[in-house]
Amino acid sequence: MQHSYRHQLRAMTRTDHQRLDDLFSALDITRRVDYARFIGVHLAVFEVLQRHLAPSSLTRQQLLAGLACLQRDLATLGERRAQMRHRPTGHDEMPAGHDEMPAGHGEMPAGHGEMPVGHDAADGLDPLAVDYVVAGSRLGLKVLKTRWASSSDPLVRAAGAYFTLQNAAPSWPKVCRALSTVPLDSTRAGAITRDTKRIFDLFAATYRRVKPLITDRTAQ
Repeated sequence: MQHSYRHQLRAMTRTDHQRLDDLFSALDITRRVDYARFIGVHLAVFEVLQRHLAPSSLTRQQLLAGLACLQRDLATLGERRAQMRHRPTGHDEMPAGHDEMPAGHGEMPAGHGEMPVGHDAADGLDPLAVDYVVAGSRLGLKVLKTRWASSSDPLVRAAGAYFTLQNAAPSWPKVCRALSTVPLDSTRAGAITRDTKRIFDLFAATYRRVKPLITDRTAQ
């Protein structure tokens, strides 16, 4: 059976994806502190991905709507946004595991310090890599939504804009069809695979950096 590039991409990034799933699985999103971290990580990463959207991005509306919901949820949880350092060069960069924050980003959700960066945005991210991760993230919320809804903390349940965002999943079939048209082992395929891994790395690096300012005591 001949697989399309979509199947190849899934296979080639499976380990990266699983590593990220393991990190988020360690969070108890029924608790305010862990939920704030979950929301903060997604907000920080999506704000970076927003700068790499193309005019034809299949998940543009989904990403923008998700950003608005994440910002609302973080505010509902009472988590403030810490200021981040600007690079003096004025050039935005793609986070990938170093110690500085790209310019043009004034704040970092759910934590202090700086956002890891690495690759220059001039390299860009393939729009289909962004689409693949953004659209796929909505599918992963289905299981997490049940866990979130079981929280006994009324503030956690009130911060549900992101989990209850409507009409966000239809972009997934479009992304799958677009990926299936990419020739196997082509230069484009290699770029999408590389950039998908970069985005997963960004999530993991941001997870390690983002620490909620609220504590169990303040979350009582």
